[in-house]
Amino acid sequence: MSSFRQNLSDEGLERIQLRSQALELSVLPGVGGKIFDLIDRRSGRNWLWHNPHLAPTRPHPNADFNLEQDSGGWDEILLSTSPADIETDAGTVLRVSDHGDLLGADWSVEGLHAGPDADAVCDMTAIGAAAVYRFRRCIRLLGDRPVVKLDYALSNEGATPVPCYWCAHPLLAVERGSAIGIPGNMPLRVEDAPAQTGRGDCSTQRWPELQLEGGDSVNLAESFGIKGAARRFAKKLFVRSPDSGSVEVRLNDPREQLVMTFDPDELPWVGLWINNRGWSGCGSEPYLNLGLEPSMTPYDSVSEAIANDAIEWLEPGETRTWALQLELYA
Repeated sequence: MSSFRQNLSDEGLERIQLRSQALELSVLPGVGGKIFDLIDRRSGRNWLWHNPHLAPTRPHPNADFNLEQDSGGWDEILLSTSPADIETDAGTVLRVSDHGDLLGADWSVEGLHAGPDADAVCDMTAIGAAAVYRFRRCIRLLGDRPVVKLDYALSNEGATPVPCYWCAHPLLAVERGSAIGIPGNMPLRVEDAPAQTGRGDCSTQRWPELQLEGGDSVNLAESFGIKGAARRFAKKLFVRSPDSGSVEVRLNDPREQLVMTFDPDELPWVGLWINNRGWSGCGSEPYLNLGLEPSMTPYDSVSEAIANDAIEWLEPGETRTWALQLELYA
């Protein structure tokens, strides 16, 4: 049995709620199309982290993302994660704000339906702000399984090429002892590490060992949460997508898992924002969360991706499609 509800209100924001037998998901169309809740109804767990100090608000020009918009949930990042200016072949400049162009884009609900023997579906599109494009995301909650399918399409409706830069940006509500399941020895790139050149080149580090400042290291595959205030850290890194296209997050209860699956040819990198009580952008006590971010390129900045020949371009009239699947275990 699946269902949907529309025009619900959260502090004056429209909220769409999808429900299946096992899952509940909510979307805030007015906040960059943010997926704000992903609840396993069997356990009651909301897998998406919420910032206890920042409620979702409508984006506005020149907003400070960390101080005003970092409310948690799942955002879609397009054109760049870091603020960037992209020079086009025509000599114009595409100005991309912090955490991408979709945050301030106009989103529309194109389709919303469910039924007793059907899936719950929310189909939305967004029109570009910095460039002339159309972005489509279709969310489907399967009626008979604890599975979410997301289908994406990006169409260049302008006259100049657009960088094909996208990553998912779900912030997961992990806990001490949570584990990240990625096959060992995959090359990784750490953001803000010494300069690395060439298409997708990485440092000498290999998953799951992450070297920390001062010579310390942590095995991220064994345990996400490190005890002791002296071991607090926050890092953004990119790991090569495994051939299986499957990554997982396991909680302390081994029955509770989130498995994300995708095509590694479409999304060749997995971005990881690992915040082990090492960072807060809003001035609060640092917290614990995990960004699990399949990505088209191993850079937060599209400018760096372009400089390192690690980006593909979408030509005028061209459309690119890709997909993700989430399965929850309880």
